[in-house]
Amino acid sequence: MKRRILVVCQRYGAEVVGGSESHARAAAERLARWNEVEVATTTALDYWTWAPHYAVGTTELNGVRIHRFPIAGGRSEDYKEAERRVLFEDHSLDDEWTWLRKQGPDAPKLLEFLHRAGQTFQAVLFYTYIYAPTALGLPLVPERAALVSTAHDELPLRLVPYRSLFQLPRAFGFLTPEERALVHGRFRNEHIPDEVLGIGLDPPPARDAAEFRRRHGLHGRVVLYLGQVTEAKACDELIDMWTAYRDAGGEGTLVLAGTLRMSIPEREDVVALGRATDREKWSALEGADVLVLPSHLESLGIVLLEAWQVGTPVLVPAWNAVTSGQVARSGGGLTYGSRDEFARALPTLFAEGRARGEAGRAWVARECTWEAFDERLARLVDMAAFDA
Repeated sequence: MKRRILVVCQRYGAEVVGGSESHARAAAERLARWNEVEVATTTALDYWTWAPHYAVGTTELNGVRIHRFPIAGGRSEDYKEAERRVLFEDHSLDDEWTWLRKQGPDAPKLLEFLHRAGQTFQAVLFYTYIYAPTALGLPLVPERAALVSTAHDELPLRLVPYRSLFQLPRAFGFLTPEERALVHGRFRNEHIPDEVLGIGLDPPPARDAAEFRRRHGLHGRVVLYLGQVTEAKACDELIDMWTAYRDAGGEGTLVLAGTLRMSIPEREDVVALGRATDREKWSALEGADVLVLPSHLESLGIVLLEAWQVGTPVLVPAWNAVTSGQVARSGGGLTYGSRDEFARALPTLFAEGRARGEAGRAWVARECTWEAFDERLARLVDMAAFDA
């Protein structure tokens, strides 16, 4: 059945880099092949400042009509102070709602659009629970809403504005079984239908691992981190573990490929490349002996799936339920629970990397086809649709 479907996401566009935003775009474009799909979003490109980047108005991208609304307020200057208050100090309910708006993006015109036109769509898919377009927008159309929450076990999930939000939608889309378990355990909302969506992946593009190594002077074992280089992704912990591993006689070079948002030590065995192009990313993934993803909070861990597409094994922390769950289901790597386990895991992966990488490749080939994703996405829309 062809339906009118709206996707609501805080940022949207070909230039937008972000896990939930990329998933929203993939879902919108896949659904648009059989449905009339539109997107309600903001003019922002950067998730921290919410500064205007795109023009206000309606455009089209890959068969999807995009409505961009202005941002009345970005992340306020006192946002961190407001966040500290609601997460760690005594505070009022009003403080929590104030923090939600201070976090941004504050887009009242987007909410007006949902109030005015939301009921003209049979299904409305909201992406990412934490931002105002979802937290304030979903209650306007709960009878036709699906929430793709991309929830982590993080402190804001405990705040009152989200307690009601997670009881309202007609259906949930989860990215992993671990996310579903987290949400059910926190909100006791098992009675609401849900679908574990995962993601579909295109085949890897052309790449040249040998040329990547030559260009950056990399010899011997290479351990790759791919993503923003920031404390928020536990890169400080990674560098500490790497330093201890190498100082104890371990081998290899740690390559950090991504925008630098923290200082890194000056060491011959730590190479920071900055943000990588798409071709360089894939060349790095294939040229690495191991991909390490140290972050504590991930909703899907797409970079793990991409590493497995080219047969590269991965190393993740045992305390990250999502990524350690992916590793357990695929057999495509190892986990570590301490600095010592990190140091022991790397030589094991150097020795067993090909077999583990191939196990990951086979798992992705089964689980991450577009056909499988389309079927799961269609079931979610069926659950949420208000066809009366």
